[in-house]
Amino acid sequence: MRRSAALTLTLLAAASAASAQTVATVAARRQCSTAGVEGLSRQLVETQICRFPGVFVNAAPRAGINLSSSRVFTLAQASARDALWAAARTTPLTINSMFRTLADQYVLYHSGACGLAATPGSSNHETGIAVDLQNWSAALRAMGNAGCRHPYPGRDDVHFDCPGTDRRADSVRTFQRLWNVNNAGDRIDEDGAYGPMTAARVARSPAGGFARNGCAPAPPATPAYAATLLTVSCPREATSGERPVAYVEYRNTGTATWDTARTRLGTTGPRDRRGVFYDAVNWVSATRPSNVDRATANGAVGRFSFVLAIPEVSADTTLSETYGLVQEGVTWFGPADTAVRCAVLVHPRARDAGTPDVGVPDVGVADIGVADVGSAEDAGSIEDAGTEDAGTEDVATVDVGSDDDAGWSDAGPVEEGYVNEGGDGGDADPMGDMDGGCQCHTGVGAKPPGGAMSLLLGALVLAWRRRRKRA
Repeated sequence: MRRSAALTLTLLAAASAASAQTVATVAARRQCSTAGVEGLSRQLVETQICRFPGVFVNAAPRAGINLSSSRVFTLAQASARDALWAAARTTPLTINSMFRTLADQYVLYHSGACGLAATPGSSNHETGIAVDLQNWSAALRAMGNAGCRHPYPGRDDVHFDCPGTDRRADSVRTFQRLWNVNNAGDRIDEDGAYGPMTAARVARSPAGGFARNGCAPAPPATPAYAATLLTVSCPREATSGERPVAYVEYRNTGTATWDTARTRLGTTGPRDRRGVFYDAVNWVSATRPSNVDRATANGAVGRFSFVLAIPEVSADTTLSETYGLVQEGVTWFGPADTAVRCAVLVHPRARDAGTPDVGVPDVGVADIGVADVGSAEDAGSIEDAGTEDAGTEDVATVDVGSDDDAGWSDAGPVEEGYVNEGGDGGDADPMGDMDGGCQCHTGVGAKPPGGAMSLLLGALVLAWRRRRKRA
């Protein structure tokens, strides 16, 4: 029981180690062997067959064809297969290597143990026309008669090239497709060119194979510029002349990093329209409220902060603006142009109240009249006027127009204090001199109440003087 558990743990550890290996780690063993990348190579063979149907056929099993290892892929172009079969009819052939995947070629080349191994992407073994024979010398004549060349005598004697077309680029395209199917966020061009980008990904590929082979449809490529909207912060209300701050936050879901010089928020509806809230001090331009606040890599959240210059309105008005993301000189990207909207209810500025225009009521002399002075009760006693007791008997009816008192007839104020009884100012010029001598303006046609007081005092004094004469 203990042995069984220990064996299980050993197998699990071995499987874990194998799954952690990459093509580069296999090559680093410095062995002239493709052992270790069988899982990845099988996926590449499956992918190449389904991507280029009818190009390759199997050369074995066949009488006279023997394999020195179970790792040999027996794929060949039909013309190369026919040549091998023709040679095998006269001389049995023992094959060490035929078709190689890009991963096989990488390991052999980078191991440094295989002498003349060609650079990945350039070997005829990847095109289905080359074969390495263990009994090359015995098969030399038969291979030549079948139309196969022996191009490297003395340097790579085991190698033969048989009739066929150059399809080495297909091997590279096959790996590129397999990589892209399993790495949607790190896609490479499927151009058949073996350059640094492809070489780096071959090195990083799992030696045991990917989760899916390349026959599956490739998922859509992750674009360089993409974004998911997270937050929109705009004021709901503002007053003309205010300059509140707004911001929008997005998550970078593209492969490119947003930069503070060219990744911007732009006006939409339509795009590049002059902003309703354009602020000449803080905006990048009339159509660009803001750059991203800081550099934002894939997966990070970027904020675009900007000022809203609230325009002047004469009545409560809702102003609205939409915004989107743009990488200047490259593309607009992110959610729909209408996804980010700032709708602000704008109030007009408060009116300057200043000094209230109250004015002085138009009293007019009609409100006073002589009748108010007609009784002793209204006139009061002479003591109230500041003199000795004058009594009230002669004050009951005051004859304002009489000139019995010749000595007081030039006292003026009694008659000058009353302009137009019961009127609204008569013919007085509101902008010129006014009858009565006040000459202050309290409203069109209005007269100050001082005339009525003069009339009252004049009547009291007249009554007092009459009483003194009688005494």
